[in-house]
Amino acid sequence: MDIILKQQQQQKMMMTPQLQQSIELLQYTTLELEQFLYEQQLENPLIDLQPPSFQERIYGNFYSPFRTTENDLYTKIVELNYREELLQLATLTFAGDDLQIVQFLIEQLDNKGYSPAHLSNVAEEQHYYGIQLLQQIGPPGIGARNLQECLLLQIEENNYDLQQLIQKGLFLLAERKFPELMKSLKLSKEQLLALINQLQQLTPIPCTLNSEDNIEYVTPDIVVVIEDSTLHFSLNDRSMPSIRLHDSYASILPLAEQAYVKQHYKHYEWLVHSLQRRRQTIIRIMSVVLQHQQQFFYKGLPYLKPLSLRDVATQIDMHESTVSRAIRNKIILTPVGTYLWKDLFSSKIESTQTEHSQTSILEMIKKIITFENKQKPLSDQKIAESLASSFQIHLARRTISKYRDELGIPAASKRKEL
Repeated sequence: MDIILKQQQQQKMMMTPQLQQSIELLQYTTLELEQFLYEQQLENPLIDLQPPSFQERIYGNFYSPFRTTENDLYTKIVELNYREELLQLATLTFAGDDLQIVQFLIEQLDNKGYSPAHLSNVAEEQHYYGIQLLQQIGPPGIGARNLQECLLLQIEENNYDLQQLIQKGLFLLAERKFPELMKSLKLSKEQLLALINQLQQLTPIPCTLNSEDNIEYVTPDIVVVIEDSTLHFSLNDRSMPSIRLHDSYASILPLAEQAYVKQHYKHYEWLVHSLQRRRQTIIRIMSVVLQHQQQFFYKGLPYLKPLSLRDVATQIDMHESTVSRAIRNKIILTPVGTYLWKDLFSSKIESTQTEHSQTSILEMIKKIITFENKQKPLSDQKIAESLASSFQIHLARRTISKYRDELGIPAASKRKEL
C-alpha cells in the first residue's frame, strides 16, 4: 500500500472562545452579569469597575425614562425565624423533662409546623404528650403528625359532628361525594353545609417555620411602567458598575511585558463592545414586545397576543436563536405583574377564527371556571362551547382538558360543591 500525501481545502465554522463568551453574556441575567464583571476585574488588571453611587442606585441614570422615590426593586423583607421564637417560649414555659421533649419536638418540625409520624427513641405516648404541650405555646395544630390530627387539634373536644367529619369523611369530602357523606355521617344537607363551613375556618398549615435563609427574592431585569398614559421600559441595571480602563494601565507592567498588556487591552475592548451589543439587543427585542403587547401591559394576561421568536427576529433582523438567548431566564416587572420574559411570547392557536394566544386562552378558561355554578360545574365540553359562543374560539374537548390540567384545575366532578 502506497502512502500518498494530499492537500484538501475545507470550510468550517469555528466558534472562538470570545464568540462563545459573547453568547453566554447575552444569556446572563442582570445579577449574573454583575457577578461576571467583578470576576473579570480580578482577572484583568486593566479593568476598573466603578460601583454606582447611592443616588444612582435609587434614581437610576439620567437617561432612564422614569424615576422612583424609593428603591422598591431591591427591598428585602426579613421574616421572623419562628422556630427560634418557639424554643425561647419553651424555655420560659417548661422545665425538666417537659422542656426536653418540647425542644426536641420543635427541632423536628418541618417548615409547615408538622412533626414526623415517628420519632426515633421517642415512645408514641411521649410523642403525643409533647404535641399537647406544644399547643400551649404555639398555634393550634402545631406538631401534628398528619392533616387529620392537625385539624382535630384546632376544634373543641365536644364538637362531635365535626370530629366525625374529620376522622371519617375527609376522603369523601375531597371526592365531592356529598350523598355518600351525608348517609355515612347521618347528616342533613344543612348540617353538612354548616360543618363544611366550620372546617373551612381551620388551617391545614399550623405555621410557617421558614428562616431568612429559605426566602427567595427576584430582581427584575426589565421594568415596564405607565407614565402619562404611555408605556415606557427601562433596563434595571441600577446596581451595575460602570466599566472603564484603568488610569495607570501604561505603567502596570515593564516594557518587556507589553504583549501581556496588549492582550488584556484587547480583552477589555471586547468586553466593552459585548456589553454594548448585549444592551442594544435587549432594547431592540423589548421595543418590539412593548409595541406588540400593548394591551397586555395595560389589561393583563387575557390580552396577550400571539408572538413568536421568529416574528421578533424578523423585525429586528436577527437570528431566532439570538432572541431566544436574550430572553432566557430574564424577569420583567410590568404594571400587571411580574413574569419571565419568555412568558410574553405565546404561540397562536390555529383553530381559532380570531387572534388569540395560548396564554390568553388559558386565562379565559380560568375565568369561566371561576364564575361557574359550583353546584353544577361545567364539563370540558361545556367550557369548549362557552369559548366558541363568547369568543369564537373553537377547541376540542380534549384540548380543554389538557389546558385545564396545565392550570392545575380538577375535573368538574372534583369541583362540585354542596
